[in-house]
Amino acid sequence: MAALTRRRILECAVAIADRDGLDAVTLRRIAGELGVHVTSLYNHVETRDAITDGIVELLLDQAHLPVTPVDWEEWVRTFFAAMSALAIQHPGAFAALSRRPVQGARAAASFEIAMAAFARAGLSAGEAYSAVKAAVFPALVVGAERSMSARGELPETVMEDLPPESFPQFHALEDYDPTLAWAFSLETLVAGLRAQISDRASTAR
Repeated sequence: MAALTRRRILECAVAIADRDGLDAVTLRRIAGELGVHVTSLYNHVETRDAITDGIVELLLDQAHLPVTPVDWEEWVRTFFAAMSALAIQHPGAFAALSRRPVQGARAAASFEIAMAAFARAGLSAGEAYSAVKAAVFPALVVGAERSMSARGELPETVMEDLPPESFPQFHALEDYDPTLAWAFSLETLVAGLRAQISDRASTAR
């Protein structure tokens, strides 16, 4: 049997989440899948939150986010693309990213790069952090929709319940492609951040 390591435990947790959903991930379930007693896990992960933090760390490792200086727009676009890819690759485990904040140097490294990029663009430390959060929120929502789509669970409005004469705009959306909304969200975010940065640059002059 392979040695029990933190990474092996976390990879098992990701596999369970992708197969059965994040709520199915428990220390007892992981122990059962690995064929060990649950107390054997405690030297590596002590709590359910530690498991979730580890899943976040593992996913961000797989995302290959920038860890060397880039400009803010490149970081935002890269982050969006990375979250979309993770959502498709790990449709169950992806939910961990919205359950817990990043913990530890490895998970936080790219967000430090992002804040530095916004700082170079002229934002204060608080504004740079806010800009990163502004990028993270919609990326996670888009990712959540992509993960539901990957599982075949993307909900849709039941058009039959809406009379066409009262809801012509909804009925005009027949065969709507959800990727259009995801792309529109990214471009709207980038345009908004660019306007905010430009406004602050003008005020500073």
